[in-house]
Amino acid sequence: MLLNESTENIDEFISTLEEFFPKVSEFRDTLIKFIENSDCKKIEWAFLQLGATGLALHDGVLINYEAKQQGMEFTIFLIFHEIAHQYQFKKYGAEEMYECYVGDISLEEATEFMRKTELVADEFARKKIEQLKKLGLIDKNYTPPTFYKDMPVSKLKQMVSHFRELFKKQNIKSPEQISTTMYNMVKRQY
Repeated sequence: MLLNESTENIDEFISTLEEFFPKVSEFRDTLIKFIENSDCKKIEWAFLQLGATGLALHDGVLINYEAKQQGMEFTIFLIFHEIAHQYQFKKYGAEEMYECYVGDISLEEATEFMRKTELVADEFARKKIEQLKKLGLIDKNYTPPTFYKDMPVSKLKQMVSHFRELFKKQNIKSPEQISTTMYNMVKRQY
């Protein structure tokens, strides 16, 4: 089946997801529509480092290939979470989304902004999981993770501070520079 794709690699990404979890074929079209409606430019599987399960950038999404080991429900939640960020990029633009790293806002404001965007992505993903549960496509007993609700603000602040210092040292300011740097930091290079 040929699709009119607007998201690079989406067929390959979904096919691999179906190989991991054949049940995905029952809601593949829903996933594709959700991803494409976010204006996600590219989605790919990758081996990630630094403890990352996924990464959303203004120009695409990476999902850790190893996330599948945590089961279908977790993997679908992770995809929804990272794609939720694509909707945020679509709504606010890359400059505003990356402001926490390179903007003229305080570390406290940057941390609060980051926390808010992550909590919204978690909640958005949780709601999408609930929709699939109601349709009988996801185990009704599955409880989605709360990645950021349970994360101490101090840890998030430390992460934001680290990236701000790194980008300042390397004179990184544009969305393209931020995306390239984060991509190269998180994706394992073999």
